[in-house]
Amino acid sequence: MISGYYGFDNLGDEAVLAAILHQLGNLAPGSRCIVISGNPASTAEEHGAEAVSRFDIKGLWTALRQGMVFISGGGTLFQDVTSTRSLYYYLLMVILARAFRLPVVIYGQGIGPFGSKLNSLLTRRVLKLCRLIIVREREAYRQLVEWGFDEEQLYLAADPAVALWNPSPDQAPSVGGSRFLLRRTFGSEFPQEGPVLLVSLRPWPLVSGCLSAVAEALDQLSREGWQVVFVPFQFDADRVVCLQCADLMRERAFLWPRPLRVQEALKLFGEADYCLGMRLHALIFAAVHRRPMLGLAYDPKVENFLLELDLQDAVFYLPRDKSRSIDSQELLARLHWLKAEREALTAKIHQKVGEMAVRVAEANRRLREELAAAGVRL
Repeated sequence: MISGYYGFDNLGDEAVLAAILHQLGNLAPGSRCIVISGNPASTAEEHGAEAVSRFDIKGLWTALRQGMVFISGGGTLFQDVTSTRSLYYYLLMVILARAFRLPVVIYGQGIGPFGSKLNSLLTRRVLKLCRLIIVREREAYRQLVEWGFDEEQLYLAADPAVALWNPSPDQAPSVGGSRFLLRRTFGSEFPQEGPVLLVSLRPWPLVSGCLSAVAEALDQLSREGWQVVFVPFQFDADRVVCLQCADLMRERAFLWPRPLRVQEALKLFGEADYCLGMRLHALIFAAVHRRPMLGLAYDPKVENFLLELDLQDAVFYLPRDKSRSIDSQELLARLHWLKAEREALTAKIHQKVGEMAVRVAEANRRLREELAAAGVRL
């Protein structure tokens, strides 16, 4: 059984699920996977896996009785900044799985942040029930070590999505793409020349105060011949913010017109040159294709990922209160920096993503060992 924020049209979480299913297919060929989903029909269609509704109590009960392993997969499920109710749901699923005597694996997750000490304590207590905890970033690993977890239970890997496409170490990263998807979507009006910048924005309480500065910086890039393409990752929610920013621009920009599935999104990022992203998985998709990126850090997970890539200068911090905004000229200078340092940035991303993919492979070997020790034959 695989639990996570699946079936809610969030491209990042669907990428995590696709990666987990791919890894499990390599680890245990022919295994039966049941995904807990907000939209079982959509999950089954996109991923080719069985799915049960997270709201179907009888279906969940039946699946838990049939299960051999419970995987809580990907994203940052164990935090209370987005929702305390969501945190309690994911903690409860771990408790239920243990009640059915299933070994529980936390796979490719971040941990925190927590606004409540009680929620932090509850999470610590519940995670102690898990057989193995595989985290995606050093900050989450550090947090769990502080909580008293050790190497017997804890392993540092990376976001599973980094291994969705991984060239051999000696394969040089590609430069630019065919722009087939871009031209098929926007027609002949999409220019053949000029760098392509994919922009990922999302709803956030303070984002509206930043949009005019973002639009101003993107206008200047457009005047310099860059092609600006807004890409909503959670389509209905993100599209509103992307459209607001595009409307503030004086120059032309393109807005991706439909929800993307994981494989199509991967191809789209392969056609880009650069990425400006709030969504974590926009940055991860760019990294998968070794594209220089600038992260709009509204949440620690964005900063943590870029620090994992050793790209401190690629972190552009968004304001923490309404009295502040961002400097459009500083943002523009950072975007120009991506172009000026493209070769060096591409090489560094290539190296670091390769290291992350190795950590994912090592985590899978550790997973196999732990499940074997728990009596699960793969």
